[in-house]
Amino acid sequence: HSHELPSRAPVEVDEYSTNPTQAFTFYNINQARFQPPHVHMVEPMPQDTPKPPGYTRFVLTSDTHSRTDSMQMPYGDVLIHAGDFSELGLPSEVKKFNDWL
Repeated sequence: HSHELPSRAPVEVDEYSTNPTQAFTFYNINQARFQPPHVHMVEPMPQDTPKPPGYTRFVLTSDTHSRTDSMQMPYGDVLIHAGDFSELGLPSEVKKFNDWL
């Protein structure tokens, strides 16, 4: 399958990126909702799509709850696990997750 790739426009660094507390105040409290600048929505690509040279592939997952044994993860450059990797937070679950990583 061929997929059209987005243009390679530079990504601007948010002025609050070095101060999360200030960013929270500006985006959440002052604007009453989170509206980060320069956010571009993209269509997900099938996980078997070849990665073009010069691109970075992010693989995102969450809520694995100690059930990583049967997970098939696609190849990627950066893995983001957005939380809830254990069921009960036991040290054995943390070790199992670390071993999986």
